[in-house]
Amino acid sequence: MTDAPFHDTGYKALFSLPELVQQLIEGFVTPDIAQLLDFSTLELVAGSFVTPAMQSREEDVVWRVKMADTMLYLYLLLEFQSTPDAAMPVRMVQYVAALYDSLIKEKRVDPRRLPPVLPVVLYNGERRWRVATDIGEVIECPPVLRVYQPRLRYYLLDEGAYSDHELAAVRNVVAGIFALENAEGKEEALAVVRRIGEALQALPNRERIDRVLTQWVKRYLQRVHPGAMMAVEETLETGEGTMLATNVQKWAEALLREGVQQGLQQGLQQGMQQGVHRGQHEGKLWALRQLLRVRFPEADLTPYQSRLDAATDAELERLLTKAATAATLEEVFATP
Repeated sequence: MTDAPFHDTGYKALFSLPELVQQLIEGFVTPDIAQLLDFSTLELVAGSFVTPAMQSREEDVVWRVKMADTMLYLYLLLEFQSTPDAAMPVRMVQYVAALYDSLIKEKRVDPRRLPPVLPVVLYNGERRWRVATDIGEVIECPPVLRVYQPRLRYYLLDEGAYSDHELAAVRNVVAGIFALENAEGKEEALAVVRRIGEALQALPNRERIDRVLTQWVKRYLQRVHPGAMMAVEETLETGEGTMLATNVQKWAEALLREGVQQGLQQGLQQGMQQGVHRGQHEGKLWALRQLLRVRFPEADLTPYQSRLDAATDAELERLLTKAATAATLEEVFATP
């Protein structure tokens, strides 16, 4: 489901954009926190942080933002392993301590008055997250010692735990990114990409965001659906205007062409025992039905069943061509 190097680098680019960080917090972190933040003051904190175990966290993203009369440090930890890490509570203590240590050494803060940190774990793995979100929950000790134990809670964003309905209700680019990660098929993924494109139109600095977002979407589709995007590779590099909006239809056509070709191939294979001609005919009929279900999922094919059954090879080829571009099912079957 996941590819850690791809996600770490891709998500770091996405969440190095202040507009997407704001959408992440407003859409998925408790409103009690989001409403106190002045997002116009978002500032990316440069540098990497080293834990006591000397493990660099260069793939994570740290922002600071004004919160009432103080500055909040937002530590966004990108966690894209296939399964949750049971050591995350300990790791997070290390990372936050390393952040404080770095800020003190660089004289950015007074060690006697440390600013607050909001640690956020952004996770997308095959299994849902069942690991403790506070180190205090995993320390076993007598009650008399409890007051002396460390406490640190992180805010968990488990992408796969959100339903399609919940993500659709948020209606922003970040929700679209999560939904794309959860999409189970090419057609569903493409519908989500369209939704991302629509949400993108409402953002300021759209062109700058579009460049980063389009490259991420392209790489995602290439990784999850290899070969499907090869036909539009050049347009992705040279497209003008809003690239995501400009190219989404080309992506749709490429996916549809791939689906038609797969349908023809499967139909031919299934029909080999009935003769070459019969296999070609069944392949075209199968591909047409699949294409119609993808293009018009809510439409009823029953009124056209007899026409499909009686269609010649030439008629099936004409209907396949129309089905790829027609706006409605009725338009596909309209008499020439």
